[in-house]
Amino acid sequence: MANFQSHSLTIDVKSGKRIDHLDIVQVVEDTEGAVNVTDVMLQGGSVATVWTGHPSEIQWSFDG
Repeated sequence: MANFQSHSLTIDVKSGKRIDHLDIVQVVEDTEGAVNVTDVMLQGGSVATVWTGHPSEIQWSFDG
């Protein structure tokens, strides 16, 4: 049975500075079994929000 967990991390950037590139390294330690990373989302701003589907991805009741 899958056990999904959501994690968020804030990266502090010096004010007025532009990020040229970002390297993301995911490390898993002290575990048994398989670990699957399903999604990684980067967004600007100081508040993390959950992923929301685009209206075109939502099946409406009249779509059949």
